[in-house]
Amino acid sequence: MLISHSFILVKPCKLLSIIIFLSGSHTAFAQAQDLKETYEEIEDNLLENVYDIPIYLESTVQKNTMRGDIYSIIYHPFNTVSANLTAITNWCEIMPQHLNVKACTYQYISEQCRLTFYSGRKFYEKADDVYRLNYQFRVAELKNDYFNVSLKANKGPIGTKDYNIIAEAIPLTNSSTFFHLSYEYKSGFWARLAMSSYFATLGHGKIGFTIEEKDSDDKPVYVKGIRGVIERNSLRYYFAIQSFLNTQSVQDPFKARLNTWFDFTEKYHKQLYEMEKKDYLKYKYKERKDQIRLQKAIFNATEITSYNEICRTKEETKKDSETEPFWE
Repeated sequence: MLISHSFILVKPCKLLSIIIFLSGSHTAFAQAQDLKETYEEIEDNLLENVYDIPIYLESTVQKNTMRGDIYSIIYHPFNTVSANLTAITNWCEIMPQHLNVKACTYQYISEQCRLTFYSGRKFYEKADDVYRLNYQFRVAELKNDYFNVSLKANKGPIGTKDYNIIAEAIPLTNSSTFFHLSYEYKSGFWARLAMSSYFATLGHGKIGFTIEEKDSDDKPVYVKGIRGVIERNSLRYYFAIQSFLNTQSVQDPFKARLNTWFDFTEKYHKQLYEMEKKDYLKYKYKERKDQIRLQKAIFNATEITSYNEICRTKEETKKDSETEPFWE
């Protein structure tokens, strides 16, 4: 088993690109307590720094299971974070900020809440032509002091399977929240073969955040390979959530989200740079049009309009901070 840890503090090939992109028996009380204990264990790493937003990053590779975890303090009230991340519509505002997510749609089908991520290469691709990764969206727990949202997909491209994204949080103060984001998936022979080819070509030289050792000049040597992929994408997902929360009250939140996300990633240019900002914005505006078209088609085929209410576990959690569905 390979495990790497790093903490960084921040202010705020086609199918292959997709797999590079991204439970339990515990009671809600036990889960919240576990998260509280984790905070106490890593509090020094989170708080003793010169940055505004603390992040603790952990990556794990065990046999055929790849997993990334991010723990952070988000400087928004718990109720704000909970209301936004338990609303299924908001995930289709969050996830498409990632370079490889071309579009996102939501629907209620077969008595399940479903999120579909249209995943492709980092450059513009029409959403109709890329891989569709179908996640079951579930608000597993929703309490006044804890929430847990899970996104699960049984299968992905090139034999990958058991995709699992979890977002959970507890309140710290009236204006801050301790947040945990994890994602994992399992890969098979063909996926590992494709990744080996990627690391030998396009992915050669790409690095993560964990420092494995120092070289002869006492310079850091950063983790590479699959753990580097996990760490880079963990940060990209986290920045998507953070930029969404930070831009709720601006006049043009879509534009603000994209600019904020790119600026976050640019602070870690060595690890996260993929293209110029003007190109990123150009591609994302084109992809947005595809997303609106796809969501309208779903909306026109059903009479359901209250997706957030249906997909939550409790009615009383409706909040004004939810974004309106983008097809309206």
